Amino acid sequence: MLFPMDSSQAPTLPTSVHPSPIPGWVTYRGEVSDVDAAFMAGAALSSLDHLVRSEPLWAGSWRQRLGLKCAVAAVRLLGRTEDEAALRDAVLLRPPGGDAGPAGNVFLAYKS
Repeated sequence: MLFPMDSSQAPTLPTSVHPSPIPGWVTYRGEVSDVDAAFMAGAALSSLDHLVRSEPLWAGSWRQRLGLKCAVAAVRLLGRTEDEAALRDAVLLRPPGGDAGPAGNVFLAYKS
């Protein structure tokens, strides 16, 4: 999102996000079966989904972090040994217009 140069016209952003509490009927109550565990995991994912869709201020950073984690996993599947730091360095320390290399290009694909 681009903001105008005049700060009086800049849109106001929410300062905090208050996620809705998980209902009591979702919580753990003694011995849990596989079906109960799957249901509770789905309820937790739904709660996380609602939080992320509310567009908190940290959402962009979180998405970039997830992209880096995905790029590391993809690079591993390609049989390469680069870790998070190596992927960041391959992209951020390259000369302007330079090639990021095979692993760096995977990271760039996840950044887009």
